[in-house]
Amino acid sequence: MEASTLLDAHVQAKRIYNLLNEVMDVSRQMAEAMDRNDQVAIQMLVSMREEPIHKLRQARRVLKEQREALEPETARRLTQLLNGEEAETEAEAPLAAQVGANRRLLAQILELDQVLNRKMTREKSVYK
Repeated sequence: MEASTLLDAHVQAKRIYNLLNEVMDVSRQMAEAMDRNDQVAIQMLVSMREEPIHKLRQARRVLKEQREALEPETARRLTQLLNGEEAETEAEAPLAAQVGANRRLLAQILELDQVLNRKMTREKSVYK
């Protein structure tokens, strides 16, 4: 796989990481607002989470478009890396490491989101 392909994907993966950090920060603030029972802050923070989530969708779309523009074998390997497979070459290592960091942060966000959802909706939570 060409270095430019890996670099482009790594740039998007890093962008995704930064956006995930933003979502995590807002989610933590939302948890604090829920602990204080500050309904105004909660509503504001729910709205604030929408922007980075929208940007995450855009970054994922860019990665999808990048893969679609590649030769099938290269696209398959890039998809494998983006799905968490380990690097096979030194050139793939930075992207694989970034994808791993993204997955760990996303898991933390999902865990916090489950807690927030249960607090907000009580027994009507989407998480059972």
